Amino acid sequence: MRTVLTLLMALMLTSARAAAPPVAFEGTWRPDPQLPSATRKPETVQLVGGFYDCKACDPPYKIKADGRDQAVPGNPIYDTMSIAAVDPHTLKGIAKKNGTQVGEVLITVSPDGTTKSEKTTLTGMAPKPIEVTSRYRRVAAGAPGSHPVSGAWQLIDTDVTNHAEDTTFKLEGGKLVMTDLMGGSYSAKLDGTEAPYNGNPQYTAVRINLINSKTIEESDLNGGKVVQIRRWSMAADNNTIHARFDDTQGHVQEQTGHRVR
Repeated sequence: MRTVLTLLMALMLTSARAAAPPVAFEGTWRPDPQLPSATRKPETVQLVGGFYDCKACDPPYKIKADGRDQAVPGNPIYDTMSIAAVDPHTLKGIAKKNGTQVGEVLITVSPDGTTKSEKTTLTGMAPKPIEVTSRYRRVAAGAPGSHPVSGAWQLIDTDVTNHAEDTTFKLEGGKLVMTDLMGGSYSAKLDGTEAPYNGNPQYTAVRINLINSKTIEESDLNGGKVVQIRRWSMAADNNTIHARFDDTQGHVQEQTGHRVR
């Protein structure tokens, strides 16, 4: 569930302020699977003695794995979690907020125990469910007698597998108009003028600056403060984008995306 918040930021592109704006920036775009940073540490979980201990979760928690809702304080997305074994290699988790289900995760370990996948489905955060799949490889074994999900796992990649993050851009009256399938939208000039950011609780406003004909910088604000800086660089083929995400807290992620249409 921890990786999902990073995975809800849509891929954003734009165009130029020139009299003849480059139409190559217009269209619908999709991020490629996101690779972890080289410094990302393995994630450790344990299921042993009837308790599921998620040290990798933010904040960490340890609950009974009996399929019943357990309190998980301190998480902004959910306040209870239930974990139950579906079979010897599969776990199912249900996350709720104020009694309403907001997420489901299916964790499956390969028969040889060397890899696992986590398929998370988030509901209530967008007009359609958001389905995120993360793949891992084992780097350390779990405790003796523990469930195969136990141990330390290194993230391989993460992808929004139902493409709920697809984002469409067009130019209208000198403004960049963005809409995404998660309900986010804005219409902003390319000169850094602040404009409302609609439909995304993480942001209240946006500023778009044209760096050059192939590069756009987007600053996302919440309550007047910049909380995310995104820079988009168009490749020569006009079908590939390189994206750089800076959360202004010292965490930078990079990702590529491609044109869908």
